[in-house]
Amino acid sequence: MKRKVLSLILCLAMTVSLTACGGSSEEQTPASSDTGSSTEQIVIKISHQNAITHPTQKGLEKFKELLEERSGGTMTCDIYDSAVLGNDTSNLQQVIAGSLDAAMIMGADIWQGYDKRAMIENLPFMFSTYEEARAAWDGEFGQYMKENVLEPCGGHVVDFWENGFRHFTNNVRPLVVPSDCAGIKFRTADNPLRLMMFEEFGSSAIVLAFSELYSALQQGTVDGQENPLSNIVSSCFYEVQKYLSLSNHIYSTSVFVFSDKCWDSLTEEQQNLVYECAEEAKQVTRDLTESMDEEYLQTCIDAGMEVNEIDVEAFREASQPVWDYYESEYGSELVDLVRNAQAS
Repeated sequence: MKRKVLSLILCLAMTVSLTACGGSSEEQTPASSDTGSSTEQIVIKISHQNAITHPTQKGLEKFKELLEERSGGTMTCDIYDSAVLGNDTSNLQQVIAGSLDAAMIMGADIWQGYDKRAMIENLPFMFSTYEEARAAWDGEFGQYMKENVLEPCGGHVVDFWENGFRHFTNNVRPLVVPSDCAGIKFRTADNPLRLMMFEEFGSSAIVLAFSELYSALQQGTVDGQENPLSNIVSSCFYEVQKYLSLSNHIYSTSVFVFSDKCWDSLTEEQQNLVYECAEEAKQVTRDLTESMDEEYLQTCIDAGMEVNEIDVEAFREASQPVWDYYESEYGSELVDLVRNAQAS
């Protein structure tokens, strides 16, 4: 009897394990010297709201591949696309609460519910080129946003990826000058600066969740919307929109954010590995976003959309009150960092 009791105790002891993030209890390849000595595989649950064909998904797939390879199989991630775990706002709330390991949030402006300064991303015509926007987010502007605006709300920002430049689509007319927007009902995200922008253009805007946008366009609840070409194509908006006006009016970053609970459970070596893999995978997303813009545009043309350029200077001038409002309400510090990035 004593031998049986002793054997039972030993078997139970062998099953005890510690896990981090969404760790699995299955037997895995031992960790390399770079990622610690635990034999448990760490499984990080990552959510985003874009379609499986979106560059964000491709970047996260690359991140997963690199993480598994460089950790010797001791780290991996499960990717949940198409808002199956909730939209951006919900994902951010879950990350801050610690109930979701990580998320790719489509825009720093989603933090506006915690810090209004995050709305700066929606200042119209803030950046003119991908190079200018990326340099700002990879540089002093992005570092200030990370340390002073985003992370104080909860969560750990790993990197800034890319959602791309936004463009206007609608079913009423081509948009060349701001007055062409008059009477058109646009869908937009819940952001005061975007709502003010449409007001300055003489149009109206309705706040709708991205997941509801296709049906709203299809049913005529709204006449138009504004999104990057990657979103327009991956969500098939070309099926329910007639006019595409290439505006580049807002550049949207993507914020790769971990919950404090998950991040703090990782060793320093594991954290550094996440940084390394995220930085490399980010380039996949950025390369795809830019290189595929022409392909996305051709898809829209082939689907029958009419494409035109806008008068950028006329729209920029009409947008100035939005800049004046932001600076008067939230100060000039972030605006100055943007202007420094523009001048560099």
